[in-house]
Amino acid sequence: MVNKLFAAFKSFLRPVVTKTPDNWHCFRIVDGKIAPPYSFEINVVDHCNRRCIDCDHAAPAMVPKFADPDIVFHDLSLLSKSYKAKALKIIGGEPLLHPALLSIIRAGRKSGICNHIFLVTNGTLLHQMSSDLWDALDEVELSIYPETRKMLDMHMPVIQQNAEKHKVKLTRILYENFRIPFSLIGTNDMSLTRCIYRTCLRARIWGCHSIYEGYFFKCAQCIYVPRIIDQSVTYDYRKDGIRITGDSNFQDTLKNYLSSKEPLNACRYCLGGIGKLRANATVQASEWTSTHYVPTEQLVDHDKLRLLEKNEAIYDADKIFL
Repeated sequence: MVNKLFAAFKSFLRPVVTKTPDNWHCFRIVDGKIAPPYSFEINVVDHCNRRCIDCDHAAPAMVPKFADPDIVFHDLSLLSKSYKAKALKIIGGEPLLHPALLSIIRAGRKSGICNHIFLVTNGTLLHQMSSDLWDALDEVELSIYPETRKMLDMHMPVIQQNAEKHKVKLTRILYENFRIPFSLIGTNDMSLTRCIYRTCLRARIWGCHSIYEGYFFKCAQCIYVPRIIDQSVTYDYRKDGIRITGDSNFQDTLKNYLSSKEPLNACRYCLGGIGKLRANATVQASEWTSTHYVPTEQLVDHDKLRLLEKNEAIYDADKIFL
């Protein structure tokens, strides 16, 4: 509770903000530190208890893996010397599958990387979440899908009661449709790759920055793409990020990385924000791979691309706030 009151007090302080050049919106300089537009992500688990066909973290194709709280604390502590976010987003996969989730949250709080921590969950385990976890959080963002809505409605009284009891903001978002996130074949068209990167909401606008095992990434897709494409063309995912260090020049290295207009290796296989829209559905793990084995060119929503190129669709309208 003390942490939450302190965070509320800090929110009244006015930060010193420096704009970044060239309308590249994925970060600003606030009080001498790099800051994303809103939140910063930790992918605490790679896997999930659901298999959404268009999961943008490729969770249906991932084997179970859990973030180490000690490594998370080490990385965030180093990063916090030159970087601070408004909020830390705990995400997955399904983060409530992590057996030491409370330790992860406490590591984030202790690191000083932010003043606000929120959990993004599909909600299927949320009614079982412990009081300690509720008390450690500032916000819970509940992702609701057509297949889970009835079950979540049944558990919602307990969920809302816990949120109110622990003074945790509860946000409910209905996802009826997803955008296709990946092509496992990819594209050799560099002009298309550059276009995808230039219009990418995650990397260019939202600033969906993430850490993973000692490395910083401008989007989480960088982490997962090499694991799902053909092994004959795979590459080390760390090449799309930068190593987190305590060096005095790390902030400049991070600025240059975030400001770079050059696409990442993953951009050949990621559709950014311009994948075709389709109804959310669940599939078996084996089916998930085959549904994405289509060339990038066949998966592009050209109408959405044109809007993004004109900056007329900065925020995604594919979700419904309940």
